[in-house]
Amino acid sequence: MANRSPAFWPTVVIIASILITVLALPQSLRSWLPAPLSSPAVHLGLDLAGGTQLDFRISEDEIQAQTTDLQEEILRLKNSNASQTAINELEFQIQVVGEQQRNLVEAIRTVLERRINSLGVSETTITPSYVGQEKHLLVECPGVIDVQQCIATVGKTIQLEFKEEFTAPTQEFEQNVRDAARGAMERITKERLSLDVLGQDLGDDLGMAYQPGRWFFRDQLPPGLDAAWPLKSGIVTQLEGSVPSQRQNEEGQMEEIAVPGMFLVEPLGPRTQSGRTVNEAPKAFTILQKSEANARYTFHEKVPVDPLSARVSGTLRAMQPGQLQVAAADDGSASIIFLRFRQEGQEQMEASHILIAYKGASGAPATLTRSKEEARGIAEELSQKLRSGGNFEQLAREYSDGPSGAQSGRLGLFSRATMVPTFSAAAFALTKGQLSDPTETEFGFHIIRADRSPFSTSDIVSFDELRLTGIDAESRAHALLAKLQSGDVKTEEEMLRLRFLFFSLQPTGWQDTALDGKHFRSAAVTTDPSTNLPVVQILFDTEGGSLFQELTKRNVGKRIAIFVGGELVSAPTVQNEIAGGSAIITGVGSFDEAQTLAQDLNTGAIPAPIHLAGQRTVEPSLGAEALTMSIKAGLVGIMLLMLYMLLVYRGLGLLANTALLAYALAFLAMLKLPLLLITNQYIVLTLAGAAGMILSIGMAVDTNVLVFERVKEELRKGKMLRTAIEVGFTKAWPSIRDSNLATIISCTLLFMIGTSIVRGFAVTLGLGVLMSMVTGLLLSKWLARKLAQLPTVENNWFFFTGERTRPDLGPRT
Repeated sequence: MANRSPAFWPTVVIIASILITVLALPQSLRSWLPAPLSSPAVHLGLDLAGGTQLDFRISEDEIQAQTTDLQEEILRLKNSNASQTAINELEFQIQVVGEQQRNLVEAIRTVLERRINSLGVSETTITPSYVGQEKHLLVECPGVIDVQQCIATVGKTIQLEFKEEFTAPTQEFEQNVRDAARGAMERITKERLSLDVLGQDLGDDLGMAYQPGRWFFRDQLPPGLDAAWPLKSGIVTQLEGSVPSQRQNEEGQMEEIAVPGMFLVEPLGPRTQSGRTVNEAPKAFTILQKSEANARYTFHEKVPVDPLSARVSGTLRAMQPGQLQVAAADDGSASIIFLRFRQEGQEQMEASHILIAYKGASGAPATLTRSKEEARGIAEELSQKLRSGGNFEQLAREYSDGPSGAQSGRLGLFSRATMVPTFSAAAFALTKGQLSDPTETEFGFHIIRADRSPFSTSDIVSFDELRLTGIDAESRAHALLAKLQSGDVKTEEEMLRLRFLFFSLQPTGWQDTALDGKHFRSAAVTTDPSTNLPVVQILFDTEGGSLFQELTKRNVGKRIAIFVGGELVSAPTVQNEIAGGSAIITGVGSFDEAQTLAQDLNTGAIPAPIHLAGQRTVEPSLGAEALTMSIKAGLVGIMLLMLYMLLVYRGLGLLANTALLAYALAFLAMLKLPLLLITNQYIVLTLAGAAGMILSIGMAVDTNVLVFERVKEELRKGKMLRTAIEVGFTKAWPSIRDSNLATIISCTLLFMIGTSIVRGFAVTLGLGVLMSMVTGLLLSKWLARKLAQLPTVENNWFFFTGERTRPDLGPRT
């Protein structure tokens, strides 16, 4: 193997140093770099970014009761000498339930993590916690301050549901929806239940949507909710209306539709005045006309451009519909113009013609027997007669085969695009009174006479104009245009905040069935014996088997959807009626996908509700303050340590400070990269983690202190600096190794048994210790060796940190 170039390692070190330094820079200074270098950032935890922490208790009462029921059923079967197959099936179910209970915390954690991701939270931390015999999950959602939103999304019951396709509205369906809305209204009036609580309970059901509170201007209200405008605050009213939605049409285009339904609506306070940005130019012109001196608004509907003033007409020709521009006039006035519509001008003329058709020509009568050559000859003969002074109108009435023959061949006014291209080319080349040569088209041979020379019509436009007169009209117009474009034109309008629960009268595509998680027993991954592909086998209890058989019987060729916690996880198509309480889901792709589907089904079937046991909110300002204090503490700590090392060890302390800076930059870069560079997990920095970082800074310096004290001892013995450095690093290594190893072991134990806060401290401290050993030993040693090779360093007071003793050479004479 060839020896590497002497420049190899220096080059590697330089490249690595540049990359580490770039990554350590704030993200705002790296925005111009490629994504791999500009995107890495420090991921902050709840206490530094602000957010919500929820404590969910997992109830195992139902899962334990299920195990007890199965054991009692097995005992009953054994006492009644039932078949071993039935007993084995129940024993298998006990094994599945036991496996579920062992994986209970992780299974629920997976579902909660998926829900939190739907909130847009990417740095969540879900930590298991055990309080006595109780199992808890501590859910931290950095950046989520709306506690109710977090609870409503994360704390939903994890439920397994089977639904069948339903797309056609029926009278029964509509009546059920109306009954549901009426029943919800009765619960509010009779049970004194609030619309907020009811909305949270029903808002996740199919065909229902809950809006906890939103501000509306009057023209923004969904159709039907206009009746809520005069209602008093806190009064819940049932109204009928619709909400806008989108769907894909047959051409694959998205179109907006109105979904009819029932509203339970409640105003949340009186109407208030609010400034509203005016985005429609006509409305903005009306407002500006009242507020600006010497301003007049005019709407011009479908007017020709040519008669307008030169400045205005030129501006309009250069504009596209929807644009705003300023046009200045010669008299000192100026106009802001908004173009609504433009119809391009056309080239037109008036003409007459004589058509000589032939058999087979387009539009020719079926009785016509004239050949094409005969038609050509007749047309040429007529052309000669006309040029010799023949009467065009008389010849047209006598010979023309076209419908215009009865009108002496007159075609009237037409545009170039009206006629076939060959006819138009010949006609528009004529001037008034000119005759064309016989011109052939698909209809026959034409002799054309221009009754009026071709001319172009003016563009037709519809536009809004705000005309300003007086001093500095043009500059005022440009200022108002800038105001319009920046959204600074506003009007004071009333707003109303509403809370509503919507019941859709249009089917959502699925409808509930009687089959749910309580009938489900287990899901397992197996292989299809005929194809050897992975499949998911699901098993129901006796009642569930009957319900599933009936469900599949009426849905052959249709899909049955499986929802877990309100999310669709699978929608297999029913091939045939399935009896026996067991089903196979095919087409799941890989074994990993099949395993994920089986886990989702088992998770949804877990009879282990979660209950909110506590909550804590950290405001963003508190998190920002904690982050600022942590940064200040880290910087002050580094500066004090660097000053201490420089005063005590002088030149060697300078080396230690260089290694300390390298450590700090490398640690900061490591926080922004995936953990160990091989996973998609990141270190989430918490306040405790920041404390671990600061402590690791001190331990990073501790490595250098141990080494340099050894170096000082060797220097006092009279050894050269080069030798003292080598001996110092060698003798200090056992102490460094043992102390750091003890710290790493402690961090490992803290991570294994600690809570999320303790874990954050353990991770940053442990990684900091490992990195300090790298920078403190490798980098410091390499720098010290290079320094000792310099001839000017030996006996230099800046680097010689000890008083040499004279070697003992024996008694003097």
